[in-house]
Amino acid sequence: MSDFKRKLDEMMGDTSMRERRIKQRVHERLYKPARKFSWQVVFVSAALPVVAMVLFLAIDPTNYFSANKGPGDPYDPLDDLAKISALQKTKQLSDVDYEEFAALPYFDEVDGLHYVDKERFSLNGSTDSFHTVIERQERLFDEVVYEAGDIVRTMTNTTSHLPTYNDAYYEVVAVPGDRVVLKNGELRINGKPLQSELMDRYADKGVTIVGGYDTLLNAREYLLLNHFPASKTVQGATITPVHKIYGQVVGIATEEHTESMYIDYLTGQLTGDYTPEQYFDLYLYDDLLGYGNLPETPQFAQLSRLGELFLEASYRTAAPVSEDEVEIRYQYGREGVAEQVFHMKRDAGSDRWVIAE
Repeated sequence: MSDFKRKLDEMMGDTSMRERRIKQRVHERLYKPARKFSWQVVFVSAALPVVAMVLFLAIDPTNYFSANKGPGDPYDPLDDLAKISALQKTKQLSDVDYEEFAALPYFDEVDGLHYVDKERFSLNGSTDSFHTVIERQERLFDEVVYEAGDIVRTMTNTTSHLPTYNDAYYEVVAVPGDRVVLKNGELRINGKPLQSELMDRYADKGVTIVGGYDTLLNAREYLLLNHFPASKTVQGATITPVHKIYGQVVGIATEEHTESMYIDYLTGQLTGDYTPEQYFDLYLYDDLLGYGNLPETPQFAQLSRLGELFLEASYRTAAPVSEDEVEIRYQYGREGVAEQVFHMKRDAGSDRWVIAE
């Protein structure tokens, strides 16, 4: 012990205990004890993601996942196509209830974007010969022009793996932007099973829906189903581009009372004073129906989209060139889409308008 320490002890007594307490307090301040480990906290933290996933899947996973398992067995349309084609050839695909059309508006005049369907039918309590009135849509390439539930006419579409037919009435069941999932006969639109009067009709008649889709309809695609399916048949749910849909059924007309260039054409009475644009439509109509009642047009023979020209009537204008000539011009207003120009001239012999060479 140093002299200084000895003298200090003599003055203040033994300070060893006090020094140890001071060192202990300093140590405690410099080295705080670690938190106590809790298994409960770890368990709860780990359980939260699991609970969240269970709740997420319990809502309805099909609303959110349409193809979450990667590639699967692709749908093969060949067998179904053969069955549908066989039914169509033997006229067993549809069972049209024309009485349903009796509730549609009656047209005294059919003109403009309206035309009459070629099929003639009768209604109970009437001796008249009826036709459905079809409306071509305006701006069909620029807007969604049909809604779910609309009844439409189509042309035969051999580019689709399941075709539509021009003598069957179809109903729109999904529109651009809808997600369509069809597998093993179960059809879901935007994650939900399709529920409608049409689906009730299919169930009551024991009709099977075929097709295989897991897709989002693009801006010009619609999903169609036969509106009048025959009992115990196979019916294809068909994704159809808008230019293959030839208009919506909006009313009925009669051969006996309705003024219409188309009825005149179908009944062999083309004696009216029709405009050049009406005659242009009539040439297209004649070509679409395949009747060949009007003179052949060499210019049409070089075109592959006559049906679209008829359908796209809202994109065209008629401007006089002279007393005996009118220009028919299709203007789409879209970059990269060429305009189409035709000329109608008055035939000196018949006073009718014909398409110029």
